[in-house]
Amino acid sequence: MGLPKFQYVAPHNVAKAISSQKKSGRFLAGGTDLLVAMKARISCPDPLIDLNLISGLKGVGWDKKKRLRVGALTTLTQLKEDSIIQEHFPVLSQTVPLVSTPQLQNMGTVGGNLCLDTRCYYYNQVVFLKKRWKPCFKIGGKTCHVVRGGDSCYAVYSGDMAPPLIALGAKVKVIGAHSAREIGLQRFFTGSGIRPNILRFNEILSEILIPPPPEHSGFSYQKLRLRDAIDFPLLGVSVFLNLEERNGRCKDIRLVLGAIGPSPLVVEEAAQVMCGKELTPKCIEEVCQIAWKTAHPVANTASSPKYRKDMVRVLTRNAIQEALNRIKNADT
Repeated sequence: MGLPKFQYVAPHNVAKAISSQKKSGRFLAGGTDLLVAMKARISCPDPLIDLNLISGLKGVGWDKKKRLRVGALTTLTQLKEDSIIQEHFPVLSQTVPLVSTPQLQNMGTVGGNLCLDTRCYYYNQVVFLKKRWKPCFKIGGKTCHVVRGGDSCYAVYSGDMAPPLIALGAKVKVIGAHSAREIGLQRFFTGSGIRPNILRFNEILSEILIPPPPEHSGFSYQKLRLRDAIDFPLLGVSVFLNLEERNGRCKDIRLVLGAIGPSPLVVEEAAQVMCGKELTPKCIEEVCQIAWKTAHPVANTASSPKYRKDMVRVLTRNAIQEALNRIKNADT
């Protein structure tokens, strides 16, 4: 199926890009998700504003606060191969290969991955197939086909990069027509299946800011999918772990679940349970149980909700163990 008709705009700066925006317009980064949605008539933006000529939205470096700055239009491959990333944030370089295939990593951008629309079996269908059902909340209707009697949209956010970056304490910079703001990445997501992030129609996600990890810290991202490539996650589990140097007790932990709801889910109770304690098998199992109880996947993607929920416990355990192993290997 071909693309719908649209006006194409390719500005050279952010101000021009924002001024070109209209209510029905969309910004184009890598296009690996948006162009597919346009072919299926899930999205029909006009104009289509290509951001790829704006050099200020690309590249990796350090900001004035000595945080890692990743331009929103930096491709996943560039993130993986950048020398700064490999030296100071190797966990990010190791995470990128889990995101789809090398071809899509070459095109897909970090900012575009964060701005992915939510997905659902009933929503992500071509137009003529959608006519089998009443319009759902996500397309302006008054029903949810996933949760019968539900009063909101349960489409799932399936971006791979958000849970790892939230676990690493990342912030994002959002630029509008007359202002710029910096917010924690966790707050970038609304929790709404209809409108997954806080961006207004005249705002752009310009960069991602990541603080350097402290000593004696480790990280892991575990992904559940149907195949070893291409697929969106059925579940993603990210763990950031920081241990006390003197006694090896847990100083900080951030546990983030992805692809089980309209936004990444931070399991706040994990820190309450683990901080100040030795990471014994019993303690780890307690956190895995908390993550399992926190997750409430529904039937809006492949695989059953029960299986995805059960795998939360398994992947959380694997992620904590991998994070611990990375700390031990770095300290030896």
